[in-house]
Amino acid sequence: MSDQENLPQTMAFVLETFRWRPVSSGGFAHKTTKDIIWQDYCIPKGSSVIGNVWSVGRDPQYFPDPEKFNPQRWLTPEGKIKEDLKAYTFGFGRRVCPGQHMATASVFLNTALIQWAFTVRADPGHPIDDLAFTESANAHPMPFKVFFEPRAAKTLEGVRELFEDYGA
Repeated sequence: MSDQENLPQTMAFVLETFRWRPVSSGGFAHKTTKDIIWQDYCIPKGSSVIGNVWSVGRDPQYFPDPEKFNPQRWLTPEGKIKEDLKAYTFGFGRRVCPGQHMATASVFLNTALIQWAFTVRADPGHPIDDLAFTESANAHPMPFKVFFEPRAAKTLEGVRELFEDYGA
């Protein structure tokens, strides 16, 4: 993880992945502890409120052209991760996922290692349907085909050896 600051494009890819196709569109219910006035609405004490992660990640005011996968939206002109742009993939408030930092680190590390080890190409004979996801509480992509071409070594066996030496 010590290289994370030196790999802003990789972190931008991870953040955009979380925003573009969140694992869960909703989250845990929150309960109001008092009447809340929001704009012209009253949310009465005791109401259940569930944040809509899908909708937040598609607000065009913050995420222009929200259906487009665009990791660059997370970067400043200097190439750093924006501090003022946030995703709510892991929930809100006191009910935010306690494993969010470990999950983000895991996805970041796996993404970095895959990009280091392989060139990943779509299979032209089997186009990827980027809307093909399961319809469940925790969505995941339907199977698709890609080619993993060794990049860090000449062969797949060479990549395996590098991973073993690395400790992955």
